Amino acid sequence: MQRALSLLRGVVRVEIICRHPERFLNLCASNDVELWGLERVGDAPDAGEIRGGVVLRVYMRASGFLRMRPLSGEHGFEIRRVTRRGAPVLIRKLRRRYILIAGLVMCVFITRALSLFVWDIRVLGNERVPAARILESLKTLGFSYGSFGPAIKSEQLANELILEIPELSWFAVNISGSRADVLVRERVLPPEIVYGDTPSMVVAKKSGVILKLSVLEGAALVKPGDTVEKGELLVTGILDSRGSGRRAVHALAEIEARTWYEFSAKMPSASVVKRYTGEKKRRRAIIIAGKKINLYFSSGILWSSYDKITETRRLTLPGGGLLPVSLVTDSFLRYEPVSTRQSLERAEATLKSGLTKRLRDAVGDGEIIAVVWDTREENGAVTVTLRAECREQIAEARGFTEAELPKSELSKSEFSKIH
Repeated sequence: MQRALSLLRGVVRVEIICRHPERFLNLCASNDVELWGLERVGDAPDAGEIRGGVVLRVYMRASGFLRMRPLSGEHGFEIRRVTRRGAPVLIRKLRRRYILIAGLVMCVFITRALSLFVWDIRVLGNERVPAARILESLKTLGFSYGSFGPAIKSEQLANELILEIPELSWFAVNISGSRADVLVRERVLPPEIVYGDTPSMVVAKKSGVILKLSVLEGAALVKPGDTVEKGELLVTGILDSRGSGRRAVHALAEIEARTWYEFSAKMPSASVVKRYTGEKKRRRAIIIAGKKINLYFSSGILWSSYDKITETRRLTLPGGGLLPVSLVTDSFLRYEPVSTRQSLERAEATLKSGLTKRLRDAVGDGEIIAVVWDTREENGAVTVTLRAECREQIAEARGFTEAELPKSELSKSEFSKIH
């Protein structure tokens, strides 16, 4: 900070010839002249006015040099300026270059004006609602890249956006320079309500052998040890009531069963890998306020096989402000596809990993009891088969069909009411 202030006021490097350096330093201290970077250059030349002295070089402010120069004759030393730098020197050089000064002033004005517009928008807090959907809705409401920041009314924008996207319950815009942070809070969806008085049946959502049966409402049609198929009726919601005939209830049950799965996956023994040749080409472009300007002429495909890496660098001001200018660099790396034969162990491990994930997704909260693997290699391919025994809940509720309702007890109008 001190160095920056010194350059702003003007700094000179001076050469002093004196017999007694300590007297010169005391004189500077008494006149409040700050020195730094003091070094001894050598002895004073014999041909000069001061013989037997030393030559010093030191940095001081321009104001200090102007105070010390009149004192040289009275106190027996010589002082001369070697170099000078700082803001006063720069201003003196530029004072006759009017076009350059006008250009600098215009550049500062344009930079300040651009900082009042929004050039970067970030969406924070969303999980289910995509950020692209929020940005598109904001664009239809008049807020997008290039919008004038001071004119944005956050409360009005929030009310209109929540009407556009019902999944949002809260919205706010925080603008800092050229960056806008869009903060959203998603609406908490109410849980699905299952009415206990809605007539229903319990069916098997998977095939298996019944292990455990616990009926909370309704009448069981199966017992432990029975084999059931997917979609088979397990618990009926039609009960016989003494004196009142049949009635329909909301059947509830917990049914645990043994289930079996068999999945297979195949992978070629030979695979193609990339061997990079070392050839590399770059293409650059500039994006100004959303408009892309290519800095190259040919846009054809360079090679038949290559990888493309895109790097985008946003230009910023020294204070951290964003500019509506981005430099895009596309790097193209050429490679040659090479056929290679992978080991049986590697192919088997890859296939087993995929099949295990598939089994876990199918079982869900159930328990995997046993897994048997079968691996074979034939006709240039590796095939892995998974056979698993599991233990899981298979009860699933569904509504009545008209054919299942007791015709003598329930009319069509009553059937329509319970649906």
